[in-house]
Amino acid sequence: MKKIPISELVAGIKFSKSVYLDKDTIFVSATQPITKQDLDRLKQFGISFVLTEGDVVTDRVEEKAKLMENAKFYEANLPLYKNDETSRKAKDLLERTNEARASFATIYQDAYNLLEKTFRILLEGKTPEIREFRELSEKLVDHVKINPSLPIILLSHPTSGNNLYNHICYATFFSVQIGTYMELGRPKLIDLGMASFFADLGMASITSEVLAKETPLTEVELKTIKKHPIVGYQVLTQKLKLKSSLAIVCLQHHENADGTGYPQRLLSNQIEELTKIYTIADHFSAMIFPRPHRPAFLPYDAMKTLISENVSKYDLKLVRLFLNKLSMFPVGSGVILSDGRTGLVIESNKDKPLRPIVRLTKEIDGKKSKVLEFVDLMKELNLFISKAIPLPSVYS
Repeated sequence: MKKIPISELVAGIKFSKSVYLDKDTIFVSATQPITKQDLDRLKQFGISFVLTEGDVVTDRVEEKAKLMENAKFYEANLPLYKNDETSRKAKDLLERTNEARASFATIYQDAYNLLEKTFRILLEGKTPEIREFRELSEKLVDHVKINPSLPIILLSHPTSGNNLYNHICYATFFSVQIGTYMELGRPKLIDLGMASFFADLGMASITSEVLAKETPLTEVELKTIKKHPIVGYQVLTQKLKLKSSLAIVCLQHHENADGTGYPQRLLSNQIEELTKIYTIADHFSAMIFPRPHRPAFLPYDAMKTLISENVSKYDLKLVRLFLNKLSMFPVGSGVILSDGRTGLVIESNKDKPLRPIVRLTKEIDGKKSKVLEFVDLMKELNLFISKAIPLPSVYS
């Protein structure tokens, strides 16, 4: 971490990553302004510097983030190119997606804030409240159940701050989404949401230096990280008194169906159903987020890895369900069609993961489309997706 002398801090300054008093104690969270009262407190206690891995957040960075957040990746107020049933249904889907964005953003921010607070409380040796997670899980489940277009919102949602907290949020949303695909009842979905939020709680015991390391981990560091499921399970069952049927997801979420996982090298029939669901969501989310040693995968590349290189690790029925619902080019992905036009995948076609429904956004010449035009690749058999592209490229 970088040492920032107190003399260089001014009221209102913000950093892209959390600021620490020492390697384990957070002073202010990522993008949270340091106040005059904060500075006075530092001086009062004789603290001469703080630590951070982030950079100063400038107005330009904030403006860019705001633009990304307000970008109309799925605007629905343009005239329909063709007034047929496919187009009308697709337009309705985009309208409902737009309407759901605000409530999604609120739940997502509440989840991020609660995770940040919980990790901080654990680092301070205190015990967080389970009740808040149950209430949050109820809101999340109700939101997911009435918003089938959630993957579009998830993949276009701008994130900042701590990568671990963002990853947990994404994995939890995707986990509950898979649960709805399975038609689980509301009580079980709420349990799944809670278990997902808690799955990586053991990571609170890992230092930020190890988590941010760009070079290969040492054997000692790797062993430390591989202990986090056990550490988390102990915290959940002993300190938080969480029921074992939920805490087990924390203990098992790095187990693989083929017995190659850790910490117990369990086989598929020994792994709980909630864990099997979360594991798929966890691994997919991990791939679409950047890591210190690699950039983020495109959703297409993450799905390809999930169903090819790593498929033996998962429950095959759940992988197939996830693929059929999201498509090979996951809902919310940017794509280029074989005729050179650019688009956004907005809906999958059951059992045809390579032929989803695409909303066209740019013409062959790169000009932005001025109408709402949709292509159902199950009907337009002369077309196919030739390439996956980063989401910002859908319009830029």
